[in-house]
Amino acid sequence: MLSIAKIFIIILFLCCTMTICISEWERNKLKIFKYNIVSDKLKKEHRFVFLSDLHEKEFGKDNRELIEKIDELDPEFILIGGDLIKSHKIHKNRKYKDKDSVSVSVSLLEKLSKKYKIYFSYGNHEQRLFQKAGFDDCKDAVKYDKYIQDISKERAEELKSALTKVCVLDNSSVSFEDFDITGIILPMKYYAPLLFRKGEELQENELKELVGTPEKDKFHIMMIHTPMHYKKVIEHGADLVLSGHYHGGTIYIPYFGALMTPQFQFFVKECAGRLKYKDGDLIVNRGLGTHSVNIRINNRPEISLITIKPREEQYV
Repeated sequence: MLSIAKIFIIILFLCCTMTICISEWERNKLKIFKYNIVSDKLKKEHRFVFLSDLHEKEFGKDNRELIEKIDELDPEFILIGGDLIKSHKIHKNRKYKDKDSVSVSVSLLEKLSKKYKIYFSYGNHEQRLFQKAGFDDCKDAVKYDKYIQDISKERAEELKSALTKVCVLDNSSVSFEDFDITGIILPMKYYAPLLFRKGEELQENELKELVGTPEKDKFHIMMIHTPMHYKKVIEHGADLVLSGHYHGGTIYIPYFGALMTPQFQFFVKECAGRLKYKDGDLIVNRGLGTHSVNIRINNRPEISLITIKPREEQYV
């Protein structure tokens, strides 16, 4: 007869194998999540796609499956909330291994920009790559030596070149008749690990300094890569906040939310889907790819189809 210890090991092995298989299936199965937002500030309906956190993931050769699904949705425009690329951290006590990559993201931007108007807001991975390359427009002082800059510069320039084909909202806005789109780019201190510490609180005066004060009579879409500060952004004047960064919580647990976010937070409810706060809404995209922890359970890669429209009585 098998001992209790052996039975436990067998059960554990089977559970781990099943988890890996489920995760691998989910990581490659795109899902379209649809959201409808109604506002008195809007004069007509607009429909757009929101993408985030590709992290160099491919769905079919050259992301053919991803592009085909977007084409089927026929959006008016596309918003991208950052972290298309992979750019790894540099640790003081570890030898640096260059594993950054941008080629998949560059190819996707080139293909989509031929069909759609794209509005792009940086995530922490784009910011980190530009910082490592020593670019003047990164949000933190250059802190890496010439060796790191030389390694990173070619890919940073390749990404910058691809981004010339889209509208980059770097703490800036684009205006339409009845709505604005703003990209909020936070300093990298807001992406620090939070396992044994409390995160930085985003202050109203800092938001105002970054993106100014929005007009009250227009509908405001604000992209901010991390959803951690969405309440402050809504209080600042956003009607709709779009975020990603949390990868849907890696393993999504109903009611409890995220098992773990990339900043080592646990059981965060604001990790995926739509949440209401005061007069505004938050939509957190589950991301398309993964990074470091390559697991997805109950958490398929997301294409967000978002429709913003006036109230029904305004159509009459």
